[in-house]
Amino acid sequence: MLTAGAEAQSEEKLFSPDKSYSVEIVRNTENFLLLSKGGKTIAKVPTQVGPEGSFFQTLWSPDGCYVAINKQRSSRTGGDEMWIVALPSGKVLRQPDDALWNELDERASAYIDEKRLSETKVSLTLTATGWGKGGLCFRLEAWFGELQDGYRFEGMFNPSDRKIRDWKISKAK
Repeated sequence: MLTAGAEAQSEEKLFSPDKSYSVEIVRNTENFLLLSKGGKTIAKVPTQVGPEGSFFQTLWSPDGCYVAINKQRSSRTGGDEMWIVALPSGKVLRQPDDALWNELDERASAYIDEKRLSETKVSLTLTATGWGKGGLCFRLEAWFGELQDGYRFEGMFNPSDRKIRDWKISKAK
Protein backbone atom coordinates (compact mmCIF):
# COMPACT_ATOMS: atom_id res chain seq x y z
CA MET A 1 0.00 0.00 0.00
CA LEU A 2 1.29 3.44 -0.89
CA THR A 3 0.84 6.35 1.44
CA ALA A 4 2.33 8.94 -0.86
CA GLY A 5 1.62 12.46 0.24
CA ALA A 6 0.34 11.66 3.72
CA GLU A 7 0.85 14.80 5.76
CA ALA A 8 0.94 15.46 9.46
CA GLN A 9 -2.30 15.54 11.36
CA SER A 10 -3.93 18.44 13.18
CA GLU A 11 -2.59 21.26 11.04
CA GLU A 12 -4.99 23.79 9.55
CA LYS A 13 -3.42 23.96 6.06
CA LEU A 14 -1.81 20.98 4.31
CA PHE A 15 0.12 20.96 1.02
CA SER A 16 0.57 18.45 -1.80
CA PRO A 17 4.06 16.90 -2.06
CA ASP A 18 5.02 19.36 -4.83
CA LYS A 19 3.44 22.27 -2.85
CA SER A 20 1.22 23.24 -5.81
CA TYR A 21 -2.08 22.39 -4.02
CA SER A 22 -3.29 23.02 -0.50
CA VAL A 23 -6.30 22.03 1.60
CA GLU A 24 -7.27 24.26 4.48
CA ILE A 25 -9.91 24.15 7.20
CA VAL A 26 -11.64 27.53 7.42
CA ARG A 27 -13.58 28.44 10.54
CA ASN A 28 -15.61 31.66 10.49
CA THR A 29 -19.33 32.35 10.04
CA GLU A 30 -19.26 29.42 7.61
CA ASN A 31 -17.13 26.31 8.10
CA PHE A 32 -15.58 24.75 5.01
CA LEU A 33 -12.62 23.02 3.39
CA LEU A 34 -10.75 25.28 0.98
CA LEU A 35 -8.82 23.62 -1.86
CA SER A 36 -6.35 25.87 -3.68
CA LYS A 37 -3.86 25.59 -6.51
CA GLY A 38 -1.05 28.11 -6.59
CA GLY A 39 -2.89 30.27 -4.08
CA LYS A 40 -6.11 30.41 -6.17
CA THR A 41 -9.28 28.79 -4.83
CA ILE A 42 -10.52 25.84 -6.90
CA ALA A 43 -13.10 24.47 -4.44
CA LYS A 44 -14.89 25.57 -1.31
CA VAL A 45 -16.59 22.61 0.38
CA PRO A 46 -19.07 23.46 3.18
CA THR A 47 -18.72 20.98 6.05
CA GLN A 48 -18.71 20.70 9.83
CA VAL A 49 -15.24 21.01 11.29
CA GLY A 50 -13.91 19.73 14.58
CA PRO A 51 -12.34 21.82 17.28
CA GLU A 52 -9.12 23.66 16.49
CA GLY A 53 -6.21 21.23 16.42
CA SER A 54 -8.50 18.27 15.65
CA PHE A 55 -7.54 15.42 13.32
CA PHE A 56 -7.00 16.56 9.72
CA GLN A 57 -5.02 14.63 7.11
CA THR A 58 -4.52 14.73 3.34
CA LEU A 59 -3.51 11.77 1.18
CA TRP A 60 -2.43 12.84 -2.32
CA SER A 61 -2.66 10.22 -5.08
CA PRO A 62 0.70 9.33 -6.65
CA ASP A 63 -0.57 10.39 -10.10
CA GLY A 64 -1.66 13.82 -8.79
CA CYS A 65 -5.29 13.32 -9.89
CA TYR A 66 -6.96 13.13 -6.46
CA VAL A 67 -6.68 14.12 -2.83
CA ALA A 68 -8.36 12.16 -0.04
CA ILE A 69 -9.14 14.14 3.08
CA ASN A 70 -9.70 12.65 6.53
CA LYS A 71 -11.08 15.02 9.11
CA GLN A 72 -12.78 15.14 12.45
CA ARG A 73 -16.07 17.00 12.77
CA SER A 74 -16.68 16.40 16.47
CA SER A 75 -14.73 16.18 19.70
CA ARG A 76 -14.20 12.41 19.53
CA THR A 77 -10.72 11.22 18.64
CA GLY A 78 -9.68 10.13 15.15
CA GLY A 79 -11.12 10.96 11.77
CA ASP A 80 -14.79 10.45 11.14
CA GLU A 81 -15.25 11.96 7.69
CA MET A 82 -13.57 11.08 4.43
CA TRP A 83 -13.66 13.17 1.26
CA ILE A 84 -12.18 12.53 -2.20
CA VAL A 85 -11.62 15.52 -4.49
CA ALA A 86 -10.54 15.39 -8.16
CA LEU A 87 -7.61 17.55 -9.23
CA PRO A 88 -7.32 20.06 -10.84
CA SER A 89 -11.11 20.56 -11.13
CA GLY A 90 -11.86 20.54 -7.40
CA LYS A 91 -14.91 18.34 -8.03
CA VAL A 92 -15.99 16.42 -4.92
CA LEU A 93 -16.19 12.73 -5.86
CA ARG A 94 -16.85 11.35 -2.41
CA GLN A 95 -18.32 13.01 0.65
CA PRO A 96 -19.89 11.88 3.92
CA ASP A 97 -23.32 10.25 3.64
CA ASP A 98 -23.15 9.59 -0.11
CA ALA A 99 -23.68 6.40 -2.16
CA LEU A 100 -20.24 5.02 -1.16
CA TRP A 101 -21.05 5.49 2.52
CA ASN A 102 -24.45 3.83 1.98
CA GLU A 103 -22.82 0.83 0.26
CA LEU A 104 -20.20 0.48 3.01
CA ASP A 105 -22.87 0.82 5.69
CA GLU A 106 -25.01 -1.87 4.01
CA ARG A 107 -22.08 -4.29 3.72
CA ALA A 108 -21.00 -3.70 7.32
CA SER A 109 -24.59 -3.94 8.60
CA ALA A 110 -25.11 -7.26 6.79
CA TYR A 111 -22.02 -8.69 8.49
CA ILE A 112 -23.02 -7.26 11.88
CA ASP A 113 -26.52 -8.79 11.52
CA GLU A 114 -25.06 -12.13 10.40
CA LYS A 115 -22.89 -12.24 13.56
CA ARG A 116 -25.87 -11.10 15.68
CA LEU A 117 -23.97 -8.10 17.01
CA SER A 118 -26.66 -5.53 16.29
CA GLU A 119 -28.15 -5.58 19.81
CA THR A 120 -25.38 -3.27 21.03
CA LYS A 121 -24.65 0.34 20.11
CA VAL A 122 -22.49 0.57 16.98
CA SER A 123 -20.06 3.40 16.26
CA LEU A 124 -18.76 3.58 12.67
CA THR A 125 -15.61 5.46 11.63
CA LEU A 126 -14.48 5.73 7.98
CA THR A 127 -10.86 6.65 7.22
CA ALA A 128 -8.74 6.76 4.06
CA THR A 129 -5.47 4.92 4.77
CA GLY A 130 -3.39 5.49 1.62
CA TRP A 131 -3.22 5.09 -2.13
CA GLY A 132 -2.53 1.67 -3.65
CA LYS A 133 -2.21 0.39 -7.19
CA GLY A 134 -5.97 0.19 -7.75
CA GLY A 135 -7.12 3.31 -5.93
CA LEU A 136 -7.69 4.61 -2.42
CA CYS A 137 -7.42 2.17 0.47
CA PHE A 138 -9.92 2.77 3.26
CA ARG A 139 -10.92 1.34 6.62
CA LEU A 140 -14.38 1.33 8.17
CA GLU A 141 -14.25 0.48 11.87
CA ALA A 142 -17.33 -0.68 13.74
CA TRP A 143 -17.15 -0.58 17.54
CA PHE A 144 -19.76 -2.15 19.77
CA GLY A 145 -20.65 -0.33 23.00
CA GLU A 146 -20.72 -2.75 25.91
CA LEU A 147 -18.58 -5.39 24.21
CA GLN A 148 -15.56 -3.12 23.70
CA ASP A 149 -15.24 -5.19 20.56
CA GLY A 150 -14.80 -4.05 17.03
CA TYR A 151 -14.46 -5.11 13.43
CA ARG A 152 -12.41 -3.59 10.67
CA PHE A 153 -13.82 -3.54 7.14
CA GLU A 154 -11.08 -2.68 4.66
CA GLY A 155 -11.12 -2.24 0.93
CA MET A 156 -10.04 -0.23 -2.06
CA PHE A 157 -12.07 2.47 -3.78
CA ASN A 158 -11.29 3.45 -7.36
CA PRO A 159 -12.42 7.08 -7.87
CA SER A 160 -12.59 6.74 -11.66
CA ASP A 161 -15.26 4.01 -11.68
CA ARG A 162 -16.45 4.47 -8.07
CA LYS A 163 -16.26 0.75 -7.29
CA ILE A 164 -15.25 -0.94 -4.04
CA ARG A 165 -12.78 -3.81 -4.38
CA ASP A 166 -10.74 -6.12 -2.14
CA TRP A 167 -13.30 -6.13 0.70
CA LYS A 168 -11.79 -7.75 3.84
CA ILE A 169 -13.14 -8.11 7.35
CA SER A 170 -11.02 -8.59 10.46
CA LYS A 171 -11.33 -8.23 14.22
CA ALA A 172 -10.21 -4.76 15.36
CA LYS A 173 -7.62 -4.63 18.10
